[in-house]
Amino acid sequence: MKEITIYYCLWVKMVFGIVFITFSYACKEKESKILLEEALGRASSNQVEIQKVLDYYREDTVKYKAACFLIENMPGHYSYMMTPQLKEYLQELDSVLTSSKILNYEQRDTLYTRENKKFNKEFSVKVEDIQIVSSDYLIQNINHAFKLWTDQNWSKHLSFDDFCEYLLPYKVVEGQVLDNWREYCGELYDSSLAQLKYCSLYEKNACIACNTVTEKMRQDIFPRMSSVIYPAVKSMHTLLKIPHGTCEEYAIMTLAVMRAKGIPCTMDFTPQWPFRSMGHVWNVLLENTGKTSIFEGANSPVGTPHKKDHKMAKVYRNTYAANKELKELNNVETRVPELFQTPFMKDVTQEYMTTQDLFVPVDDRINNKYAYLCVFDNAEWIPVAWGKRKGNGFLFERMGKDIVYLPTLYTNREMISFSEPILLDISGKTIFLKADTINSQMLKLYRKHPNMPYSCGENLRLIGAKIQAANTSNFKDSITLHTYSNLEPEIGLTGGNKYQYWRYYSSHHGFVNVAELRFYERDSLNASWGRIIGIESSYRSEEEYRKEAVFDGDLLTYFDAPTPSDSWVGMDFGRPVDISRITCIMRGDGNTIEEGNEYELFFRYHKNWKSLGKKIGKDIFLTYHDCPCNALFLLRNLTKGKEERIFTYQEGKQEWW
Repeated sequence: MKEITIYYCLWVKMVFGIVFITFSYACKEKESKILLEEALGRASSNQVEIQKVLDYYREDTVKYKAACFLIENMPGHYSYMMTPQLKEYLQELDSVLTSSKILNYEQRDTLYTRENKKFNKEFSVKVEDIQIVSSDYLIQNINHAFKLWTDQNWSKHLSFDDFCEYLLPYKVVEGQVLDNWREYCGELYDSSLAQLKYCSLYEKNACIACNTVTEKMRQDIFPRMSSVIYPAVKSMHTLLKIPHGTCEEYAIMTLAVMRAKGIPCTMDFTPQWPFRSMGHVWNVLLENTGKTSIFEGANSPVGTPHKKDHKMAKVYRNTYAANKELKELNNVETRVPELFQTPFMKDVTQEYMTTQDLFVPVDDRINNKYAYLCVFDNAEWIPVAWGKRKGNGFLFERMGKDIVYLPTLYTNREMISFSEPILLDISGKTIFLKADTINSQMLKLYRKHPNMPYSCGENLRLIGAKIQAANTSNFKDSITLHTYSNLEPEIGLTGGNKYQYWRYYSSHHGFVNVAELRFYERDSLNASWGRIIGIESSYRSEEEYRKEAVFDGDLLTYFDAPTPSDSWVGMDFGRPVDISRITCIMRGDGNTIEEGNEYELFFRYHKNWKSLGKKIGKDIFLTYHDCPCNALFLLRNLTKGKEERIFTYQEGKQEWW
């Protein structure tokens, strides 16, 4: 009886399973038919061309399904009409880049930048692909993609669904010129890939093939990063010749070459770093194992640790298929931040890190169905995630940790906060940074922006340096009063002995590299001055690198000594002086407090920034009294500079976010 019951239960489960699968398949087929009809409707006068593609593959089930995938998801993908002006511009740019290969980098950069500036948005007419793509173009691309899938070794491991995303699309980026990119990109590096067939371990290995192409591209292109952005119209023919570009441009050209060679790749991106300006784009390979591995287009091998020191709030993957959630967002909301106006991406944050869902309560008077989380980009709050209304709040799924977020609503093309900033700490705990204006604290601020890797290396040259004093100009009777063991910018001296000559003596291989040095006599609030002394000449001859730069009040000039070690700079005070305090700012980014500059400190209060007052820099730090506890702060230099960063203040120290 017991066995009969077990078999009966299994039979019931099997029947329900078959019914569920059948029902799901029927729903999917119905949805596909609806999407296809909608796409044909969007095609307008181009419907005849789209129908030709469907008719062409009517007897080939697999290719017909692939064609349907492309057409169903085509609405929203766009290109540019090839107007005579646009065609002329692209031909001229391509010609210049081809002829400039014999020039040096500076000359090529000048030509490239000059031609780039000729781009005029007025002669670029944006139009949906569904309204302009020809049947011949689509059929040619579908056939080419299938040939790569079946004939090339690098993509045979793909399922049909993966093939549709990683190899099939007729373009790799929005705004791409719809030319024969698969042909001319596919001709590249054939001989290098052909050699892999002689090794049984390599002949079907997508990772080895990808690395082979990446290295050849690196050697050919020698990528050089630049902030000069290529126009919205993307010509693969032209991109392959650019002398410099952004990470996105190199990722795009790499993706085009990889797919043209039958190597299944895509692009991932983080829209905004949560601790600095800008975002980043990189490539992803779908390996034979079915797992994805990252690499930097035309630069680094597959699987190379890439910006592992950079925490991320969100990572998205570019897709050809539309994201249903993003389509719903755009259908429900009248205004959507630019990042989410395209449905062709999906959230892959969990592939990169452990994440945490974040629930933000909201006032009952707010009836929005969607909200957004922003991170700070050194100037303003940038949306990086969307969340859906869940009861009395919004749920934001799969968020990066150890980051400060600002929950916002998007109305009238403006981001409006509805909550205090939230710190989602490294353990996943939610901390609302609601300023406590009843309990106050004093802030001693040395910087307006954190010390980043590009300047930290020079700062480290302080360690091992010495402060020495003497009463003879050749320092034969010198005494070492302090040896730096950390990066603290100010030191105090005891003893009360007086010396006429004082100097900073370089650490081993430190080149001095001091930007500003000040000596304070005992019981004096102001720095003392004398005659500048030090080793003669400098490593670089320009005035901003000579020893005088150490006392010129400019954080961006510094003494670059002629020899790496045993170099020094200091002052002859003309009389013995008792120095009790010394401040030393190393070569850096100019973000430390600078004498004579005007600063203003803000804290986040009631969904806005509130000023705690303006101050003129008179030392290497600013002091603010009666500041709120548990607050998010921002220090701005009103005199110069752009880099600013939000911070909290804990245990007498700025904590940057």
